[in-house]
Amino acid sequence: MCDLNGPFRLCSCSSEINYSDPHWILHMNSTNEGEDMMVIIGMMTPMNLIDKIERRKILRRLNTFNVFDFEYKPIENDQLELNLSDDNGYKFTFKKDKWVIEEWYGEHPIFEHQTLKEGVIDSHPSELKEVYTRYLEVIDKNEEDIVMCGWSNYRISEKELIKLLKKRINGDKIKLPEGYQPWG
Repeated sequence: MCDLNGPFRLCSCSSEINYSDPHWILHMNSTNEGEDMMVIIGMMTPMNLIDKIERRKILRRLNTFNVFDFEYKPIENDQLELNLSDDNGYKFTFKKDKWVIEEWYGEHPIFEHQTLKEGVIDSHPSELKEVYTRYLEVIDKNEEDIVMCGWSNYRISEKELIKLLKKRINGDKIKLPEGYQPWG
């Protein structure tokens, strides 16, 4: 399983890429200014807590380290896709000297790029995802999964979420944040 919550490296060493496995695609050297727009619409689904934390960590890592296994300095309008599976992943565009995530819905400029590079994602399991796997093994069938139930406006740190999950694993009661309502 690809875990982008912990350290990861974007490797270009593989000559053959299985596109149903985790992989990345980097589009470089745009040849236009993105005048054309593409509008994406669809049903919006709330993000779970782990996805929210993972997105923050990916952006921090992309904007702090060179995560590629080759020398690379992004330029305006470069685009990076991190594909975790056939229908799950992230897309980033380099804007104003930093990577920004492209939301799946709304207007997006269309860029044409001269160069394409791709490879596999090398990642290591994170404590959060390991603890979450153990948590899923102990919750009751009718119990709400605190990671999945809509905390859409709630921000929690990775350490706090791990602490909550571990409490439940140990059989302790979990106190939900004040004003918390499932899916709300």
